[in-house]
Amino acid sequence: MKKIFFAIFVLSTISYAQEVVDVKAKKILDEMSAKTKTYKTTNTEFAYTLENKAKKITETNSGKLLVKGHKYKLEVANQIIICDSKVIWTILKDASEIQVNNTSVQKDENITPTTIFTIYEKGFKYLYVKEEKQKNGVMVHIIKMFPIDTKKNYHTVFLTIDKVKKQLVSIKVLGKDGNDVTYIIKKLVVDLDIQDATFTCNTKSYPKYEVIDLRE
Repeated sequence: MKKIFFAIFVLSTISYAQEVVDVKAKKILDEMSAKTKTYKTTNTEFAYTLENKAKKITETNSGKLLVKGHKYKLEVANQIIICDSKVIWTILKDASEIQVNNTSVQKDENITPTTIFTIYEKGFKYLYVKEEKQKNGVMVHIIKMFPIDTKKNYHTVFLTIDKVKKQLVSIKVLGKDGNDVTYIIKKLVVDLDIQDATFTCNTKSYPKYEVIDLRE
């Protein structure tokens, strides 16, 4: 009888602790999201690493991301992706090609340049992991997230959030195929005056590129 009571007590304690941890994670995420939504624009410089331990592959690139509402311009590796909130232009430098598509192709994606700071708000369970000091002395929160939709091509997302600034420091996505992708924010400048023309692509500026229109 004592063993049964002890087991119930332990399970109840774990359940309660889990609930408290989730509440803590939600509070931190809500604070980060609320602050991010006050930014009119963001200009981010980041490092991007793709790692597959089984295949012994590690690829690192740097990139830039401009965001204004639902518009963005992403530059990484040998491609530029521009979105005016309705149309996406993907400029592939190596292939001398420009692919044109509707933003509807992203409707099933949780992680996009415009949702990277608020992805937890829909379709995730989350868990507070720990607080730690980074090498540069910055105190951060680490939060672990799991997509509710098990059909996603990734199974876990780790967010590292600056405790004081309430800003995203890094995001790591663990893929089911063994590919792990990490984005580390190197520099973030907010509320710059960015013209809307920045988020459109004039294909005539690329006379030697083949334009492939994939819109239906």
